[in-house]
Amino acid sequence: MSKRPNRVLRVFRVFNALIIMGSFGLAGFMYGAYESVKSVLPEDADLTQYKPLGTTEIYSTERHRDGTVTHTLLARIAKEDRTPVELSRIPGHLRQATVAIEDERFYEHRGIDPKGIVRAAITNFRSRAIRQGGSTITQQLVKNVWLTQERTIDRKLKEIMLALQFETKFSKDEILEMYLNEVYYGHGAYGVQAAAKAFFDKDVSKLTLGEAALLAGLPRRPNYYSPYVDPVRCKDRRRVVLAKMVEMGYITPQQAVEADDEQIQSRLAPLQERGVAVLRAQYFTNLVIRELCDDPRYGDDAVYKGGLRVYTTIDMRLQEVAEKELTEQIESLRSRRRIWPAPVGQGALACVDVHTGDVLAMVGGVGAWEETQFNRAHPAGPPWGRQPGSSFKPYVFATAFESGYSPRSVFSGAPLRIGTWAPVNYSASQGGNYSLKAALGASVNLVAVRLIRAVGIQKTVRYAARIMRLPEERLRAVPSLALGTSEISPLEHALGYATFAAGGLRPTMRLYHTIRDYTGELIEYRAPEQVRVISKPAAISLIECLRYVVTSGTGRRASISGVAACGKTGTTQKSRDAWWVGFTPDLSCAVWVGNDNNKPMRGASGGGFAAPVWREFMRQAIDILGCNGSYPEGTGVTASRRGQAGDDEEDEEEEELEELPITTPRRVTVCAVSGGLATPYCPDTIERILSPGESAPGMCTIHRPPRRASADTGTPPAASGGGQQPTTGGGRTVTVTICTQSGRPAGPYCPDTVERSYPAGSAPGGQCTLHGPPSSSPTPRPEPVPPEPEPEPEPEPAPEPTPVPEPEPAPQPMPSPPPSDAAAPPGGGA
Repeated sequence: MSKRPNRVLRVFRVFNALIIMGSFGLAGFMYGAYESVKSVLPEDADLTQYKPLGTTEIYSTERHRDGTVTHTLLARIAKEDRTPVELSRIPGHLRQATVAIEDERFYEHRGIDPKGIVRAAITNFRSRAIRQGGSTITQQLVKNVWLTQERTIDRKLKEIMLALQFETKFSKDEILEMYLNEVYYGHGAYGVQAAAKAFFDKDVSKLTLGEAALLAGLPRRPNYYSPYVDPVRCKDRRRVVLAKMVEMGYITPQQAVEADDEQIQSRLAPLQERGVAVLRAQYFTNLVIRELCDDPRYGDDAVYKGGLRVYTTIDMRLQEVAEKELTEQIESLRSRRRIWPAPVGQGALACVDVHTGDVLAMVGGVGAWEETQFNRAHPAGPPWGRQPGSSFKPYVFATAFESGYSPRSVFSGAPLRIGTWAPVNYSASQGGNYSLKAALGASVNLVAVRLIRAVGIQKTVRYAARIMRLPEERLRAVPSLALGTSEISPLEHALGYATFAAGGLRPTMRLYHTIRDYTGELIEYRAPEQVRVISKPAAISLIECLRYVVTSGTGRRASISGVAACGKTGTTQKSRDAWWVGFTPDLSCAVWVGNDNNKPMRGASGGGFAAPVWREFMRQAIDILGCNGSYPEGTGVTASRRGQAGDDEEDEEEEELEELPITTPRRVTVCAVSGGLATPYCPDTIERILSPGESAPGMCTIHRPPRRASADTGTPPAASGGGQQPTTGGGRTVTVTICTQSGRPAGPYCPDTVERSYPAGSAPGGQCTLHGPPSSSPTPRPEPVPPEPEPEPEPEPAPEPTPVPEPEPAPQPMPSPPPSDAAAPPGGGA
């Protein structure tokens, strides 16, 4: 009898020992689990500063005449398509449906639901597999934000401990708001706002009870219950959600029946997988994305996950006009076999606001974006663009005007040799003396080459780089730079010309002006900036010269009735590139046309290929924006009432300048001695305003080339090095191009010449008689006024030493281009 109690006691002691050992084991297990979980638990600051991943949206900006501003969606960018919203915007029946089907004791537990865990354990035991997790809304949230989706005991322990901690930091409403903005609903939609847009194309606040019940049933198995995949299964799932809402007292049975009767298929929006989607202005929008990703303040994470709202400068009204006009011109040139077939024959356009630097329109190519993704309007990396040809000359002239020259300074267009390089004009008839204004209007190459040597090549590089805001290394410091041999992009070109239009103030380029977060809080506002890079007098002189290009020179096809347009043509050797870059008081725009394989075009000129696109785009853009600005005071430039000339001409190389009738008041420059229209040789000139209907006087007959030349400027000698300052004393000087062999004023056939300055009235007269045409008969120097327009294309000189280039013959019909797949150039393309 005594042994039985002892046996029971021993059993009891063993049992106690097992309990104690089990308790220690469980405690050790829990401690080990805690230690393994602690490393992944976020700090308090991380919990309280939780922010869901969001979709970045990029918008255009349209400023209307009545002062209103509208925006057009250009792109949605996201790793996960999500638009967070506050709980107050989410309808009550969607919140109730979510709680009813996902976590009916959500407002009772503290992060975990023991009853739910027991229920899930029984289900998993019976199925001998993990079928349910018993997870609360809080557990699902922390799993989605901080943990993986793997189904393991270790992950489950982490989930439970993190949920308990999470509940101590946030209220139930805050947790529910986070969950509804985080959970995945299928087809790329994260969060209720993205889901409402994806499935019903409406704001979440507009969802009906039936639509809310449908969405609430999706997170458990998004693809399985998708209305796009199986509408019947989706409707059954919605019925389960409605029944649960009735059970919990959220809605009445009658409301459930009415919601269940709502059609599903008829309410669905067209299926569109969410994610990264550039919808409009692809070249511009992708440039914005690249700039933001490269900006250390933002980077990839902010762009693809930050839910930014980026308001760009592009105006979709102007963008659509630019795309239409450029496409029509390129397709016309392709069909007429002037350029290569698609996608090789191409064009680009960039337009900016003169004062703010806002990029208002950008077309980087013609054709489907998927086939032509290279941005020809602004590559923003090597290759930087294409050779600008004569459209670069205004930067040389700007440097000259900053150095003391004026539009009436005289330079020779006679033949010139620099080492082994012998640049030529387009026409042999351009060998006379020209004022800088007339030389730019006629695009005389040899005047530009002499000018860059006179002012200094390196100085020109500095000024051109400052005007366009380029690194100086981009511009090769050789004499051929005057003819546009260093590559630049249309956008850089448009910004450079905007500096001239703004009176020497260079605008800083703006691709966007405002960035906000998804709640509307301001992150950045980029204010317009202008920096003075050339003096106002120099800019005024350039405006005068570039206006002359449009009214009387190579750019008459860019003329717009009632608009004081200015600009410059550019055509490179063998017609590889055709440019027109121009501006009005408000807008600056560059247009380029060429072949991606850098092959020649047929019969190309900047005035014929690019200027018509510019004219039509600018005419409509001015009307859309209501532009009515004016140039800086002192330019004397006013709008012409005459439209563009020569619409029906196929090419313009040999077209004659004609004096058009005066129908409105016009400002003219006349000789103070004769009263006739001033020539480059008149020593004193004055400005006159003609009355309406008054005809312009004839040309001055006193000061002409055969007599002693005079010029209304103190022009420095343009000897080999350049860079000397002009005479500024009270006496006047005149610069004459002298033949080094005869000592007399040079003719177009003199092999070696030099510019020399003489006091007014003492320059040698006559003309060199030693050098004539191949027949050896002396030929009088051609009259310099008026010059012939469009001396394009210019030869493509190379840095010294190079073989001597020959003048380009008149364009000949080229053979039919081969198919585009054979269009790759030997040494690279555009």
